[in-house]
This record gives sequence, structure tokens and C-alpha cells, in this order.
Amino acid sequence: MVKLSVSKAAKLLGISRFEIQHQINCGKLHTHEGYVTTDSIRLAYPKSSLKTEQDERIKKLNKIKEEANYRNGVNNSIHSENESALISVVASLKTKLYREEHKNKHYEMVLQELTVRLEELKKCCHSQDKDQLYQIQVWMEEQSH
Repeated sequence: MVKLSVSKAAKLLGISRFEIQHQINCGKLHTHEGYVTTDSIRLAYPKSSLKTEQDERIKKLNKIKEEANYRNGVNNSIHSENESALISVVASLKTKLYREEHKNKHYEMVLQELTVRLEELKKCCHSQDKDQLYQIQVWMEEQSH
């Protein structure tokens, strides 16, 4: 139940304050705690349209709420699409990382084997070739760090 002052009720109905006061005195309009209620106005003036500022505010707030809910739904939809795309990218990157780690282990094993073979070669080669083998070993050590 919405309560209106006598002045506000007169303004909404498009009549004078005196006319409202007369309706109250005649018993056509009922008051509650010194205010005229919208229910009483609707009973006394059934053909009048009572669109109060409060009604307009409620309507406006409902519209804002509907728009916010719509935007939230759109944002959730976009978020879901983005999340799916990111999951796909992460899965692809994980696969690539796994392949690269596998290759890396292979190359580490190859370098270890090469280091062992160079040591063996160094033992059985001529002294003039040892210097070149040593340079290759130094280079390999530099590359591994």
C-alpha cells in the first residue's frame, strides 16, 4: 500500500487539493495516518491512472535489472567460449612441450654418447689429432651449459 500526501494525490488525479480534502471529509476517500492511500484513490476514482514516481522508478529499475541479467548472460557465454578456446590452446601447448622434452632427452643421450666416443678416440689417435679432439670436447662442454 502506497501512501501519498493530499497534495501529491491531487496532483496525480489532476484535481485541486480542496477537492481531495472535500472527498476525505465526505468519506469518499479514506486516509491512513494522515495520508491518502493509492488503494483508496483507486476505489474512489476507478478510471484514473495512478502512475506514481515510485511506479516509474520500479519500472526503470526492473528494466535496468533485465538489461544487467541479459549482459551477464552474454558475458557468461563469452566467458565460456573463451574458456573453451584457452583449454584447447593449453592442450595443444602441452602436446608440443611433451614432444620437445622427448627430443631434448634424445639429444642429451646423443651428446653423452658422443662425449664417451670422443674420449675413446682420443686414447687411440695420434698426438697431432688429440688437440683437435680436445677442442671439440671443450666446444661441446660450452654448448651443454
